Amino acid sequence: MSTQRVDLLSLYFGNPVAILSSQNDDGTTNLSPISSWWILDQSIVFGLGTSGKCYENLIKRPEVVLNIPDSSLWENVEFLAATTGKESLPDSKKKMGYYFESDKFSCSGLTETESHDIKPGRIKECPVQIETRVVNAMFLGSHRNEMISMEAKVLNVHVSEEMLKLETGNVRFNVGKWKPLYYVFRHYFSLGEALGKNFRCSE
Repeated sequence: MSTQRVDLLSLYFGNPVAILSSQNDDGTTNLSPISSWWILDQSIVFGLGTSGKCYENLIKRPEVVLNIPDSSLWENVEFLAATTGKESLPDSKKKMGYYFESDKFSCSGLTETESHDIKPGRIKECPVQIETRVVNAMFLGSHRNEMISMEAKVLNVHVSEEMLKLETGNVRFNVGKWKPLYYVFRHYFSLGEALGKNFRCSE
């Protein structure tokens, strides 16, 4: 295999999309789509820009829901993509096409439902909703204070009953029905053909 050294505009090789729910000063819920996140055991790590409303909210109130949409919701995610909950936008965001939107649920066609143990609401249409609390943060990148990585502890996991199955007395995630939404070089994709299982697979 021959390679070529390149300078790509982005390095989004394929990450699942999530929508973060955080609480605004007035008690309403803000929604922020992201694609830079991962889970290990009971910890979730996600990346944010510090100029956004979500970061501002989490500094004051470190509770957040990670709502994971399936591929059927890609247009709802895209409706959110250019919105911000901050009334005062930096010029850089204005030039990119961002605009202020106070009601993220209405503009995206999504429905809010209450969380069990935290204030920000969950997204009813998302098959997976994870309530968390931020426990750690670290600035990232060469431009200090512009990007941050946050670690959150999992508190509650909500999964659509359609995505669950009972197997040998245990509730399992039904992988065969899961159609996650992936963000690949700023395009939306979902899963292709299943290729096989890891030796530790129990689903």
